[in-house]
Amino acid sequence: MIPTSARTGTPASRRRRLLLAPLIAVAIVLGIAAPAAAATPTPSPSSTGTVDVSVAPLSGGVLAAGEALTALVWLENSTASRTPASTAELMLGDAPLDGSAALDAWLSESADAPAGRVVGSSAVEETPPGQSSSASVIVAADDPALAGRGAGVYPLWVSLAGKTARSVVTIGTGPSGTVAVIVPITAPALTAGMLSTDQLSSLTASDGALTAQLDAVTGTSAILAVDPAIVASIRARGTSAPESARAWLQRLMDLPNSRFALQYGDADVSTQFAAGLGAPLAPTSLNAYVDLKAQPAAPTPAPTDQQQSASTTPTLEALLDVGAGAEPTIYWPPSGTASPELVGWLTAATPGALTIVDSTQVSAASPSHARTGGGELLVASAGASAALQAASTSTELTTRADAAAAAAHLTFASAAAQGSPVLVTLGRSATRDPQGLRGAISAATTGMTAVGLSSVLGASPTDIEVSAGAVDPARPAALTSMLAGAAQIDSFATILDDPSLLTGRERAAILQVLGGAWLGDPSGWQSAVDAHAEATTTTLDSVSIVPSTALNLLTAGTNLRFWVRNDLPYPVNVVLVAAPDDLRVDVERENAVVAAAAANTLVEVPVNARIGNGDVKIDLSLRSPTYVPIGQTQTVDVNVRADWEGIGLVVLVVLATGFVTIGVIRTIRRRKRDKADAARTDDDIEENA
Repeated sequence: MIPTSARTGTPASRRRRLLLAPLIAVAIVLGIAAPAAAATPTPSPSSTGTVDVSVAPLSGGVLAAGEALTALVWLENSTASRTPASTAELMLGDAPLDGSAALDAWLSESADAPAGRVVGSSAVEETPPGQSSSASVIVAADDPALAGRGAGVYPLWVSLAGKTARSVVTIGTGPSGTVAVIVPITAPALTAGMLSTDQLSSLTASDGALTAQLDAVTGTSAILAVDPAIVASIRARGTSAPESARAWLQRLMDLPNSRFALQYGDADVSTQFAAGLGAPLAPTSLNAYVDLKAQPAAPTPAPTDQQQSASTTPTLEALLDVGAGAEPTIYWPPSGTASPELVGWLTAATPGALTIVDSTQVSAASPSHARTGGGELLVASAGASAALQAASTSTELTTRADAAAAAAHLTFASAAAQGSPVLVTLGRSATRDPQGLRGAISAATTGMTAVGLSSVLGASPTDIEVSAGAVDPARPAALTSMLAGAAQIDSFATILDDPSLLTGRERAAILQVLGGAWLGDPSGWQSAVDAHAEATTTTLDSVSIVPSTALNLLTAGTNLRFWVRNDLPYPVNVVLVAAPDDLRVDVERENAVVAAAAANTLVEVPVNARIGNGDVKIDLSLRSPTYVPIGQTQTVDVNVRADWEGIGLVVLVVLATGFVTIGVIRTIRRRKRDKADAARTDDDIEENA
């Protein structure tokens, strides 16, 4: 054995680079080493921090006959005190583990340490607060601890600074045969029904999460599980989508990898089944998101210079297409939530569909292609999948330990498969590093031949039993509430010429809230559910009658003026219904209105006063063309003084008559006066003559 130790008391990133330098060639081959630039940030010291110890073998955890064993040991000190110098002792179990269950028990520390021996040691100097130390231990191939050992998965552990860390090493050929690796292509948790332009720009940028996913699977045989909401978000925007997003979509379509479509938004089918739905939810329309001005022009026969081709609305199928070569319908419920009833429900909804389940929910040694009473299954190795998932989400040196665990699980799984392909999945994650994801894919295929889904489905399914999983009861309860709101939206949407502009948006948003990305964030998911409920209420309150002050009716007939508020971005068709509580007025009871988009629209309601004066209340309400109530009823007070019109007319007549009489009298008097003046003038002329 050849113990070596790295310097301590230096920054963690420098020590990690010193440690990785002689080993990077091996690590790159395995695809699991993070580059030096991606070193882990130094932990912040804390009075309540801990000292953590880890260990992992190199070579992906698989040690062929005649090879030396190299193990990495590291210590992270996140306390406010120095960790004293100590010696790391590397232990190797005497006997191999006897299966995946024993492997899980060992790694989860639910099993005691077996009989073993110290196979190497290395000194680790004191570690300052907030820093880390690392060391490597090399056990020569001819060391008695290794020489003559039989093939198998052996427990490996280290003791350092009063701590113990566990790992495994597979001695011998390791995993063999064929393996199918399913990689989800999904976006972070969303609620709006479709990715926004800003989100697409960020996710498909050179350092974006979606770009990282494509970078990781390019050139591999990974099976892609694609969220159709991503491709629909890009296609709906057409040429107005970010250039990076359109390039990303083209890359996805050009990949030769086999693939299948997840539910829209990667919605959780187990929750839908638990909510008592008759079939899984699916998008009904995405027209509300389509930018018609940015869509390709529809071809027209022999267009003239004056003709322009009209833009076309893409079909729902075209928007959701995840690419050629997509496999049959495959449902992927969250881990541990499947059940025989769920499988039967999905198969009844989509004959010929397959359901992915974890090996923990089926009988022992189940093949990857199986069948239960309800339908066909794809059975994923739970242990290997979990280890690969952990490896894909980390750039830490702990990735090596995850890769070693995955190799051990795959060794057991490939032996149990007896020549059939082994299926593994990399669970959903929005925080994967491309190097970590690609390294996990590489670790899954080390020693094994990667195959597509056609190879898995080519084997005859074996009959098995599926155990019942568990679903958080809060999820189906929330879905029931959201669907109740959706039913109200369905009725409300009858005010539109195209109701799908609202109903399709609502369905897409519900599917996004059910997305698998929310499963790791229960509090965030509850906030998303609450926000969706508020958005539904806002939509239902978006059209209403503007409150009016009291009105005066001073004539026998006139038009009363009211306003209809429409906050929707679309014009709406409503009927303003007026119902007076008194016979003093006769009102036009139903008044058809086309309310302009995002505006208040004037409505004039004809009103005729009958006999008498008084105060009348008129109830105003809106109805859709199918007479669905819209908004709240408003009550308007009307002061009826209709007889003032008759009184005013009499007064005017009297005044007019008086003015005419006065005028006539004045005219007669003026004429008499003029005649008298003329007579006096004649007399004066005669006298003077």
